[in-house]
Amino acid sequence: MKLNNTSIQTVLLKEYLDVIKNLKNYSDHTVVAYKTDISQYFKYINNNNSINPEKFLQSLAKMDYSKTTLNRKIASITAFLNWCSKTKGVDIPDISNIKALKTEKKLPNVMTSGYINTLLNGIPTTTSKEIRDRSIIEILYSSGLRVSELTNLKINDVKSDQSIRVLGKGNKTRILPMTKQAYKYYQLWLDSRANIITKDSAEFVFLGVQGRKISDREVRRIVKLRLGTFPHSIRHTFATHLLDGGADLRVVQELLGHTDPSTTQIYTHVSKKQLKEKYKRTHPRG
Repeated sequence: MKLNNTSIQTVLLKEYLDVIKNLKNYSDHTVVAYKTDISQYFKYINNNNSINPEKFLQSLAKMDYSKTTLNRKIASITAFLNWCSKTKGVDIPDISNIKALKTEKKLPNVMTSGYINTLLNGIPTTTSKEIRDRSIIEILYSSGLRVSELTNLKINDVKSDQSIRVLGKGNKTRILPMTKQAYKYYQLWLDSRANIITKDSAEFVFLGVQGRKISDREVRRIVKLRLGTFPHSIRHTFATHLLDGGADLRVVQELLGHTDPSTTQIYTHVSKKQLKEKYKRTHPRG
């Protein structure tokens, strides 16, 4: 098969998106990003009669993309080409020299425990929607879930011993604890959602517009509305507060579902940064 055939491109893209969504369990947000990147690569192929990914990426470098965005495009294109070669027998050019661009590592935004608790306690719980929003944020902070893990959470995944079974990246399952507050508002939400459940959404915990399973976008909108930040910031805050409280890095790695310990390592830098800031604020000669 050749990549410069538009009908083959359509088939390969559809099949690959099915793989990363249903087998690799990538979030809807990531699937859309990969679709955009690969479609952009196909457009380059068809306009320039060249399947050379290096030249395609060089053309992108001339545009006003950040290094982070370019690295995502590099990752999505190379992963797609590797899949085409290994599973579909497609002839692809050599991609061994394509490397990610060096970027400065930015420390994640982390809220203080006092600040996030104040915001959480300030969320009203008069209506069903308010109870849902409070439950969503309590669980995100309680257990450090990714957005996609939260939206796919099913009733059977939440146990009476206040634990959650989560299906994470790569279809890997992990069992996470819940705080008493998170479990309390989860139960309140279950009691208040009865009038909006539909047949297709009944098994899912959180429901959105017209009683359907809640979307990643809606969760992001809720967190922005209630906390003024993004869901991943809550995940960063969860990890940092555990380390600040004395949790072992290996434990935090397991809770976050990180395969590579170096991914979790960044939170130790955040904790040290916060420790220095607290020291300067509280020491008489700081």
